[in-house]
Amino acid sequence: MGICDANFDDMKLKYEAKKRTRINYRFMGFTTFENGWWFNHNTKKWEQNPNAGEKGYSSHQDCRTVKAFRRKLKSAPMGVEFILISRWVGYNVTGFGCA
Repeated sequence: MGICDANFDDMKLKYEAKKRTRINYRFMGFTTFENGWWFNHNTKKWEQNPNAGEKGYSSHQDCRTVKAFRRKLKSAPMGVEFILISRWVGYNVTGFGCA
């Protein structure tokens, strides 16, 4: 089974925090730092755009929990690295898109 199978237990996420200190909620959202990707809030989809990163283009999508992050990665672009941003330093979570 791969990282994008229907079973959430098989989707590999990389946590910055050590085990037993991880948090699963109260995140600010997730983003990508790979060039050309931005989240279109009108269509609710990630799109490729050469102007991404300029004023008016956001690479941020709302997401508050790890469970929601896993669910949203299923519709995110395949192979693009996304970071779930924590409110606290050292608790971010990294995953890859599966669509």
